Amino acid sequence: MLELTSTAEKQLSQISQVKMDMFIGDTLGGNYHYKFGANEQPPSANPLKIEPQFLSNNLAQHTTANAADLAANKTRTDSNEYNHFDKTLETRFNPPHSTTMLGGNALSSLSTLVDYMMEAMIVVDEFGNIQMANRHAVALLLDCNKSSTNSLIGQRWQSYLTEPQKSHYQQMILESTFEPRPLNHLPNETTLNMSNGQTIDVEMSVTHFPMSEPLFGIIIRDLSKYRAEYQQLYKWASTDCLTNLSNRRVFDADLKHHWKTCIEQGDPISVLIIDIDHFKSFNDNHGHVMGDRCLQKIAAAIQASLPNENCTAARYGGEEFALVMPNCDTSEVQQTAQLIQQNINALTYMDIGLDISVSVSVSQGHASEVNGQFRTPNALLCAADTALYRAKADGRNRINACC
Repeated sequence: MLELTSTAEKQLSQISQVKMDMFIGDTLGGNYHYKFGANEQPPSANPLKIEPQFLSNNLAQHTTANAADLAANKTRTDSNEYNHFDKTLETRFNPPHSTTMLGGNALSSLSTLVDYMMEAMIVVDEFGNIQMANRHAVALLLDCNKSSTNSLIGQRWQSYLTEPQKSHYQQMILESTFEPRPLNHLPNETTLNMSNGQTIDVEMSVTHFPMSEPLFGIIIRDLSKYRAEYQQLYKWASTDCLTNLSNRRVFDADLKHHWKTCIEQGDPISVLIIDIDHFKSFNDNHGHVMGDRCLQKIAAAIQASLPNENCTAARYGGEEFALVMPNCDTSEVQQTAQLIQQNINALTYMDIGLDISVSVSVSQGHASEVNGQFRTPNALLCAADTALYRAKADGRNRINACC
């Protein structure tokens, strides 16, 4: 162990004053705890005795400071350090409440934040008056990139809202007058009225800013582009690309959906399956390109024969088509099948370069759930398919109903 000289002891005392930020704990009670570096060792219990390694790693490196720096640091310590630790302790044991009102430079900082946001953002007061807006909000709400942000200032935010969002917003404002609380809500999809009379789909979120006067930040994301992309993707995923009828996936889903609804309500539901007669021979004689054109013409004739928009016409297989017909009984599906037969028999193919003598017919089979004879939608589909093969066996260009 080494005994400190009076000079070293004095320097250690000065360093301890300068390096107050290296201690944590109760400064008033004198309970200090040193924060040691990775290569430092704590001193012994005797404050005037320290380990050689501790002396070499800590005291030696600090004794190189000049007297002027020590004096300046001591002055700073006396005036600021204890106040710093008092504030630190106060913050640690008395954290600021979440509803502390922001003031001073907060408004300026908020305005800068709004300006630099890369999404449309406005700030409104508790009455819905727009107080701040960035250029993206102007371009979105006013549909004009050249207008200044002042064009929105003072307008009522509620005038852009549609129902039910408008009523919901008004209700939040009303409730806040009786029971003050921050008005926040997570992103929510809604529709806005534009200045040009049109509407757009947006995602909107509201955040409360605890200013001396309540303010609310509203971020608006235009969903028009994403909705258009979604609709396009949905169309590709649900439509047969050749005939523009629904595909097999949609047919299966609609059959299950309409079956459940009709059974619960006691309404009839029918399935009609259509198959082109001798289509392989048509392809062999005229080529697959002409075969595709033929499928398109027949699909258009089927679509035009549907009794109502609730029915689903789908391309079921290669040259097979199928219809789901909710709320249609046996007589109604029979009438639809006859209309399809007439429309297809009347088709000509000269417009696609074939001879006037070329004709195509179809065979059809249908089944209806009326009095509980079928337990599942798949059983109904199988019954219609059986009726179709009986129609083909009877000579084609026939319509057969499941008994």
